[in-house]
Amino acid sequence: MYQNYIFDLYGTLVDIHTDEWKDALWRDLCPVLAEHGASYQPEELRTAYHSEVRRQEEALRRSAGFEEPEIDIGPVFRHLLAAKGGTATDREIAALAWTFRTLSTEKLWLFDGAEQLLRELKKRGKQVYLLSNAQALFTRPELTALSLAGYFDGILLSSEAGVKKPDPHFYRLLLERYHLRPEQSLMVGNDDLADCHGAAVAGLDSCYIFTEQSPIRQRPLPERCREIQRILDVLTVK
Repeated sequence: MYQNYIFDLYGTLVDIHTDEWKDALWRDLCPVLAEHGASYQPEELRTAYHSEVRRQEEALRRSAGFEEPEIDIGPVFRHLLAAKGGTATDREIAALAWTFRTLSTEKLWLFDGAEQLLRELKKRGKQVYLLSNAQALFTRPELTALSLAGYFDGILLSSEAGVKKPDPHFYRLLLERYHLRPEQSLMVGNDDLADCHGAAVAGLDSCYIFTEQSPIRQRPLPERCREIQRILDVLTVK
């Protein structure tokens, strides 16, 4: 019987679709940056953003020592402002990132049964954790907007940890921070590599659920992984 349930977020509990390439996003974001002293044309801004993301990812990959490092998106926006002579406080950077996320998001809601599952696990006295490849400046406001934050006994996001799934270091960081025993813990996610094979390397059992956001499976699921059809089926896994 598991005592600790560790969940992926996007594609597992939350149905989401974002588009960071659409023209409207960059058109509407330009005047927001202009308010902070940075003047861009839409295509110029789109190119600069994606280029800076790649540059920071490569720099972190060289310096971090992790198999799967993860940047924080905040410094990307700070760089975009500075490159045009603009400035912003940390709070303003957070607001800018949230505006970007809002403009790029086309759908964001809970999968059927997701909140019911979390509520039932808490009712049964289980510990519930979130381990997500996610940007904190996007995800923490979304957890609040979706009324999910209160269900979790601990939250670990990749942008705050500097590493992401399937890197086993990310899993071990969660286990160590919250003093979790692997044999008492179950990982639940929709990505066979990140959520299931990553969990297996870290010594965790897992559940796999296929959703619209799931990548194509490239290999069989790990031996200690059970495939489920509905998120509520987690309640039947022992």
